[in-house]
Amino acid sequence: MDYVGVMSQQPRKHEPRRFRRAPKFSAFLLTGALAGLVLGLVLGVTGPADARYDSFTAPGLLGLIFAGLGALTGGVVAVLLEKRP
Repeated sequence: MDYVGVMSQQPRKHEPRRFRRAPKFSAFLLTGALAGLVLGLVLGVTGPADARYDSFTAPGLLGLIFAGLGALTGGVVAVLLEKRP
């Protein structure tokens, strides 16, 4: 006789859980932007001096440009890691 609400005596099979290992896009974007910013600043400081620009203008512009490119690269890497099987 089986009562409603009473569990059957058959043991339950434990199936291994599958976790989706998706990358965190914000971490990839931020890491790429910071790496690009550092690279741009280093290139701006160590590059040849130009009389048209102030000593802070060239590293700042290169830092911003490389930060954008680094964020773009980090986003592409995150998408590629998400699409892998």
